[in-house]
Amino acid sequence: MKYIGYLFVCFITCSVYTQDSICINKTIKHKKFSQKLNENRDYWVSLPLNYSDSLKYSVVYVLDAEWRFDLVRNITFDLGANKKINKSIIIGIPHIDWENKRGVDLTFSESRIEYDGDKVDSTWYNSSNSGGGQKFYEYLINELIPDVNKNYATNGYESLIGHSYGGYFGGYILSKDHPFEAIHMYDPSIWYSNGEVIKSFKENQKTTNKVKIHLTYQPTPEFHRKKIIELIEVLEMSQNVNLKTKLYTEETHNSLYLDSFYSGIKWTNK
Repeated sequence: MKYIGYLFVCFITCSVYTQDSICINKTIKHKKFSQKLNENRDYWVSLPLNYSDSLKYSVVYVLDAEWRFDLVRNITFDLGANKKINKSIIIGIPHIDWENKRGVDLTFSESRIEYDGDKVDSTWYNSSNSGGGQKFYEYLINELIPDVNKNYATNGYESLIGHSYGGYFGGYILSKDHPFEAIHMYDPSIWYSNGEVIKSFKENQKTTNKVKIHLTYQPTPEFHRKKIIELIEVLEMSQNVNLKTKLYTEETHNSLYLDSFYSGIKWTNK
């Protein structure tokens, strides 16, 4: 039979939890009630080629899974199958209502400033669309990650991929006892609450182990760019941060995601 590339099917024996499998881009969907959030939350799983419970795998957690999970799982699967990176389990974290709940999940306050530096009031950011990041963080650390580790063959190496608000979330948890060996921040919203991520990191660093940070950004608007540069300068002074950055002058806020992930995962998951 001629080689025709990887087939997008998955052959599994027994259950999804105890098996040796030849898994090619099948999405396994889970639903779990969160005590921290008091609601049912979904998470999606993609296994690497020839996944086996007898082996151990790194895990990549992807925020904004509604529109990023398929991209990340396809690239990671292919790179892992071709031995360009370590084979990894991909976990997609969607939101219940991405238009409003995304901001609640991923931000830790109600900002009074916008990405261009303009001041705003409570009609822009309030409890209906922002400020629930602490509860979401507790769900991620105390409920989701333990559930993934219970159900899949993981090795303890965990990465977090965040873009925009998700990048802000990744930056903010640097001041907490997070478990991640690598955090990707793509054009992160460091402008939010006038750079509170920077202040939190300066005042309350919790990173006792080395963490790789892959931070990418584009130059507009100026206020947004300046806050990211300010964060970069702070991170560069930390002995526990292994930082790589890239400025994309020809990409937009959204279009830089593809190359950011492709280059970042080859560095953090090698």
